[in-house]
Amino acid sequence: MGCLSGIVNFILYIVNIVFLIVGILLIVLGSIMLSDLSHFDAAGDGTNTNTIPICVTVLGGLIFVVSFFGCYGIFRQSACMTGAYTSMVFVLFILQLVLTCWVFVNRSAFLGDMANLVNLLWNSADYTAMGVLEESFGCCGDTSYMNYNNIGIKIPGTCCGFLDRQSTCNTPSVYEARPGCSAKFEEFWDNNMDIIRWSGLGLCIFDLVVFLIAGALTNCMRTQNAGRQVYA
Repeated sequence: MGCLSGIVNFILYIVNIVFLIVGILLIVLGSIMLSDLSHFDAAGDGTNTNTIPICVTVLGGLIFVVSFFGCYGIFRQSACMTGAYTSMVFVLFILQLVLTCWVFVNRSAFLGDMANLVNLLWNSADYTAMGVLEESFGCCGDTSYMNYNNIGIKIPGTCCGFLDRQSTCNTPSVYEARPGCSAKFEEFWDNNMDIIRWSGLGLCIFDLVVFLIAGALTNCMRTQNAGRQVYA
């Protein structure tokens, strides 16, 4: 039993070290996403594009704190700290389960908001942001290149893949074949939502397994501590 307990201690310690690093990376990633998406607020309609980055940042912070408790508790062989870690893992499991269910249930509404965001950018005449989308996603206009023709603006260079938006795209075969940015932006989030959903479900299962193992380890530590006190 002592050998098995030692193996479990070592495995949980390594897992928590890895998750400490993952927590830091998620915090950095969320911060970068917040910075990159900040220019979308120019539409000023109240649509919150920061929901996902904020969730990523908060999740990274929670993972960091929980993993720190796990590392410290296992290193010090503290039943109290390991018990606190077990409780935190359970809370994290509940939060991730709720978030994963929210993503499953509200997928269509979220994707609709992402497509509507591009419409709002176009309506607000934020052509700088549209240029970023056209360059990044290989699209043109809100729904198609015809959006530019309808308002009397020449097709910008970003619709032909040029970095300079001020230049004119004079190749109809290129920009006519490009879809609208609202459809491409929605497609981008649609693909990523699948990854987020199933990754979230996998993390929920992993958290549940860690919770059960940590609970057993905490109980083992308490039993050992009680035995030492009796012999003392």
